[in-house]
Amino acid sequence: MSFGRIFIATALVALLAACSTTHAPQSSSGSSPSSRGPEILPPSAPGTAPAITEQGSVPRVEKPARGANRPYTVLGRHYVPITGDKPMRERGIASWYGKQFHGKKTSNGEVFDMYSVSAAHKTMELPSYARVTNLENGRSMIIRINDRGPFYGDRIIDLSYEAAKRLGYAVKGTARVEVERITMAEIAAGTWNRTDIASSTIPVTQETAGTERDQRITRDRPSMLWSVQVGAFSSPDNARAWSAHTEAMLSAASGGRTATTRIVQSSDSLYRVLVGANLTHERATAEAHRIAGIIGGPAFATQR
Repeated sequence: MSFGRIFIATALVALLAACSTTHAPQSSSGSSPSSRGPEILPPSAPGTAPAITEQGSVPRVEKPARGANRPYTVLGRHYVPITGDKPMRERGIASWYGKQFHGKKTSNGEVFDMYSVSAAHKTMELPSYARVTNLENGRSMIIRINDRGPFYGDRIIDLSYEAAKRLGYAVKGTARVEVERITMAEIAAGTWNRTDIASSTIPVTQETAGTERDQRITRDRPSMLWSVQVGAFSSPDNARAWSAHTEAMLSAASGGRTATTRIVQSSDSLYRVLVGANLTHERATAEAHRIAGIIGGPAFATQR
């Protein structure tokens, strides 16, 4: 897993075992996550990791790590880290790593702690902070990126065991996620914290953030009142995934409550993701502008 090992040509075995992050959701002994008992393991090096809250890592401005952001090659593939404090957003499969790498050096020279909140990414600048949302259950948290990987299959990010557990997929092993990098400029300006945005005026439920619920699809009906449309998809699965993302983002902006979205199938066979109901045109327009800034995508008032 260590970046430094990548360039040691004589340590090919160590490279495959420790650099590639090809591990499945099992420990080095082959035990499943659910069978792991509590263990006394060495903690991370003091003073390196940021504070951890229920929402994850607390972002702080950090300088790029020396040597950890150079181009590198693993398993025959060449990777070029994206430097310069650039924003990044992607969707894909997340996995996690734990006991096999616990106590070993990360790519930027820290000590990996499976019981802390951290992650590995192939090209994100190290260190970085990213908001990771589990699109399968809506859970979202901020995670510090301090390692390289995963280099297995179609995985886009590898979370520590603790981070995967908090996002609800440690037992399952993988999950479909959205990863959004928080830039150091945003951290310095204080604009990264979406909980600073005024709480949503869209009606919200009191269900616990991150709980799974049956997302039913209803038929579109003409209405004289307004809602906010945040997406339209030809696939119901894509509509459900965007619905989960929207709820997670609005939850973060409203202090942990979950805004309820709904999906309607319109006459053109599109599955439309809507927020709110029975709004006036003026209020729906104002909410659409606000929601677009939260979810990072288009939103507009619609009569549905």
